[in-house]
Amino acid sequence: MGRFVPSLLIGALVILGSPAAAPAQALQIRIGAAGATDHAPVFAGVEKGIFAKHGLDAKVIMYPTGVEAINGLLAGAQEVNVMGSVPFLAGVSNGLPLMLIGHLHGDPNRTEYTDNTSIVAGPKAGIKVGDVKALKGKRVATPFGAGGEGYLLGMLAQNGLKPSDITMLNVKPSDLVTALRNGDADAIAIWEPWASTATVQVPGSVRVAAGACQGCYDPGTILTTKKVIAEKAEVLRRFMVAFSEAQQWVRQNFDAAAEINMRWIPGVELDVMKMAIRRSNYDSRMSKYTHDMYVEKAIPFLLGQKRLKQSFDPAIAIDVQFYLYAEKTAPQFYADLPPIPDAIRLK
Repeated sequence: MGRFVPSLLIGALVILGSPAAAPAQALQIRIGAAGATDHAPVFAGVEKGIFAKHGLDAKVIMYPTGVEAINGLLAGAQEVNVMGSVPFLAGVSNGLPLMLIGHLHGDPNRTEYTDNTSIVAGPKAGIKVGDVKALKGKRVATPFGAGGEGYLLGMLAQNGLKPSDITMLNVKPSDLVTALRNGDADAIAIWEPWASTATVQVPGSVRVAAGACQGCYDPGTILTTKKVIAEKAEVLRRFMVAFSEAQQWVRQNFDAAAEINMRWIPGVELDVMKMAIRRSNYDSRMSKYTHDMYVEKAIPFLLGQKRLKQSFDPAIAIDVQFYLYAEKTAPQFYADLPPIPDAIRLK
């Protein structure tokens, strides 16, 4: 399926890890990630030696959000990114040569997905659990251009509100809890572990909504570029097999994976991390829903909110060969997942 030209500035890069004893024939792969709980398979893949086992010398480059990670990917700072769908779709809409090769997290059997994102209100906001409509007139902080903003806009629309009904504040993920605690924002919309951190570190805070955005489709993505596909296909094949093993390890070892996350995501308590890590569905598989729900839900919604420059067929930016290779050559790493019905299975 598919293929897709750069611009933008690179964010600050921090190289954080590499297995100690990769085999001599190991191929280098650099992975763009962020301080998000659902990036656990990347961190576990490094620390448990899973990438090394599959002949990869893996290094992780950390970014504040997916927007900066895309800049790094396009500049050649890394071969793959793990991130949300919103910056991916915005990038393709702007003509960037991004390619989706698998999901960081998601559910190939569902037509909506926002499991790892929440809206949390502060103690003085007067908002109860489930009362999204009470956000009207409030100040809501979220990092612009990323999945938290997309989720917020989707939940507003689902509850009959417009973006103009609230004051949206552009705040980076690591500063959101402080903004809520200090009363600089009435509520925040963000992915894990920051939503769970807010509920624990801000006394009296309320998780107003968690996932459940029926008009949203925002699975995590594994991204690369056309250039990397053309030049480093073997690296991507090994990566997708290794990543599927790392995801399975996380699914089967949530608490141990949370402890690994602690070394990559500062400022989060272990009990919070153990809670937050369970709010994502670690499944790299794609189905026909990947394309169809981007077309039916994500792209029209983001266009309507003026978050995309133009419409496009996401088939130009989806390449399923590496996921299918991993599933075919290493089915054991998918054996614990629910089967995908033939009607929506990719061949």
